[in-house]
Amino acid sequence: MKGARIPITEGESARRRLLEEGALDSRFRIYERDGYLYFPLAKEVDGIESGDYLFEEREQRESFEECLNRILPPHLAGTFHTFDSIGDIAVFDCQEELFPYEREIAEAFLRTQKHFKTVLVKTGGLEGDFRTRPYRYLAGEDRTTTVHKEHGLSFALDLSKVFFSPRLATERRRVAALVSPGETVVDMFCGIGPFSLCICAHAQPGKVYAIDLNPDAIAYLQLNIEKNGASECVIPLCGDARECIQELESPDRIIMNLPLYAHEFLEDAIAASKPGTIIHYYTVVEEGKEEEQRTFIQEKARMRGKEAQIHGMRHVKPYSPYTHMTVYDIRIA
Repeated sequence: MKGARIPITEGESARRRLLEEGALDSRFRIYERDGYLYFPLAKEVDGIESGDYLFEEREQRESFEECLNRILPPHLAGTFHTFDSIGDIAVFDCQEELFPYEREIAEAFLRTQKHFKTVLVKTGGLEGDFRTRPYRYLAGEDRTTTVHKEHGLSFALDLSKVFFSPRLATERRRVAALVSPGETVVDMFCGIGPFSLCICAHAQPGKVYAIDLNPDAIAYLQLNIEKNGASECVIPLCGDARECIQELESPDRIIMNLPLYAHEFLEDAIAASKPGTIIHYYTVVEEGKEEEQRTFIQEKARMRGKEAQIHGMRHVKPYSPYTHMTVYDIRIA
């Protein structure tokens, strides 16, 4: 069967990544041989080479899917299908009809998914200028703090105080791969620093200015800078991005990861840009209205006497039915 052969020194980080991406096949045992760990794979994972290996089958226990079939009445079968993995916390997004069963589901989840220590459930959308979300505790350890690992980095955070999305891991790596040595980067809405720290770890920027309005996010960013050895690379700034960016040198690259409100700051980002600056502009776009957003971007540039050349557009992830979180890669001329 398919498996991954990983040096022992990288085994723990590989195990966590495979768990977080649902790629570790728990039906089979991990084993060690000649300085390597062999992981059974349920699916292929980008960046992890796979091969054909023999694995010993575990004693079979009730799976989470089997627990769900036992807990839920037949008319609700298949209605639970989504959760976010943030460190060792699982965040459920339950439909209303599942509310009477959510605690039993959470307890079954912890029994069958050993990586996780806490289960929370979303109880509302993102709120306020700090983009925090309300949660309710369901099972395990009663806490909202954790350490999330991604691309070899560790991010400490408190879900009750800061915004963080594990679903942008691929996008963060994509942007980091575009950064040239010596670039000055401005991360206008940095949160706890995943974009900024990924760029520092996987590129060679001159400096990254990381801005956020939320003091708790900046406090966690400072902790994460130390945890990841990025004190010579990332410069944290607590304040309004609109004001902070005007006080900085014109950057080579700007990251605008604030999908619902980035349009309110786009003109300010363009004003702070120089010829050749790249802006990664994230917004929410309805299906079929991608060209309208292009026109909006180009009009904002003309208002500042500049030209916006759109080098790429991609849907990053679904946001709601018929809308997507979308990134436009813009070059200012």
